[in-house]
Amino acid sequence: MSKIKTVIFDMDGLMFDTEKIYYAASQKAADKIGMEYSFDVYSKFIGAGNDIMIKTLHEMYDDHDLLAQFLEDSENDLQDQLRNGQVDLHEGLIELLDYLKEKEIPAVVASSTHRELVEHLLERLGVRHYFKDVVGGDEVPTAKPDPAIFNKAFTKTGIDNKEEALILEDSKNGVLAAAGANIPVIHIPDMINLDEETAEKTVAILPDLHHVIDFIEEKNK
Repeated sequence: MSKIKTVIFDMDGLMFDTEKIYYAASQKAADKIGMEYSFDVYSKFIGAGNDIMIKTLHEMYDDHDLLAQFLEDSENDLQDQLRNGQVDLHEGLIELLDYLKEKEIPAVVASSTHRELVEHLLERLGVRHYFKDVVGGDEVPTAKPDPAIFNKAFTKTGIDNKEEALILEDSKNGVLAAAGANIPVIHIPDMINLDEETAEKTVAILPDLHHVIDFIEEKNK
């Protein structure tokens, strides 16, 4: 792996502790209407876009009226929580962003969430100024695990060689997308651990964002 000259960040579950909010909103909506649902179902969609989630849910559930109610209720609760509720930063985020800024290593966000909400959260949580650019899930035709979003994000970095980029991801779908884009990726577990086959596609699995600083320092000696 070459020296690291740019870093591409996933958002949900990587920068912000939002995956728990997503799951809680969906489980609350399912319980309210008596729909069978669990974390095992939710975990299939971590890191992927809404289109993939909705398509798969329609394949899983025969009662599409019940499913429509579930999607509406969970989305309403989710939007309220993300826009008005407490959203925590993950450990080490600010330290890592300060380090990248000090070293003049540009950072870009590539999130499956729609860009408007990504921008809102970045501004609301006070970190937008750290990032050179943002790519939202609504700006690419296919969601993770397709590599489209990371290929687009890479064009925003100003770097020519993908081996000089580093992606940070918490999800299996994100790691697969990074591998498909041929960009080195670090997995930082949030709500799931990788299976052995997917783990082999990473350059490292680290416990938190603090450790990314040490990883970059070692690579950039």
